[in-house]
Amino acid sequence: MMQILNVSASAVQFLREKIITGELKPGQKINESNLSAELGISRPPIREAFRLLEKDHLAVNVARKGTYVTEISIKNFVEVFQTREMIECYAIDLLKAANIRDLPKVNLAFDRAIKIPTPTNGMDPKHLLQYIKAFSEFHASLVESCGNSLLSDIYHSISFNLARYQFIYFSMDGGRLDNSIHTHKTTFELVKSGNYDQAKEKLRGHINHVGGLVKKRILQAAAFAAA
Repeated sequence: MMQILNVSASAVQFLREKIITGELKPGQKINESNLSAELGISRPPIREAFRLLEKDHLAVNVARKGTYVTEISIKNFVEVFQTREMIECYAIDLLKAANIRDLPKVNLAFDRAIKIPTPTNGMDPKHLLQYIKAFSEFHASLVESCGNSLLSDIYHSISFNLARYQFIYFSMDGGRLDNSIHTHKTTFELVKSGNYDQAKEKLRGHINHVGGLVKKRILQAAAFAAA
């Protein structure tokens, strides 16, 4: 059983990246036989990987038909970003209540993120994904720093679904990335200085800004597909 779980972990990581970057497209069927041959593994670990992808909201199993990549939709996008905003902003409220200003994990995550070369248009999707993971760690560390493990678990449960929309954002225009770095740095410094309310509004503004651009792109893509 342990071996199956280890192999499944590798398979689910492989599939997560392909779904987040759009290599596996929304609505596309994930062929179990082809995947087994491609990865050189048996079907039980793949089925376990499919189960984990469903938990991540990246895939859905349709009875008697198979497993499909979940669609990107305005409804799902809104739910994910509403949940994200609620958790991240409330985490700052908890930091304020406990007067927590020392955030070593957040600082470390930010330092790692800014060392990654800023993505440019047309850059390798794997590099862009690495960049997204680094800044996602910044946000996850911020939530973890408030000390509420259940809140962190809930945040983790949306993280891979959220990454799909972050990939859309970061793919749009490399020129926006410098502003994103500045926003992260400012939010961190505001918390460190005890200006929690300002930090929360800065973070909320960032989330809503990103969300507005991504929503516009999703609507444009839907209109193009319908034309």
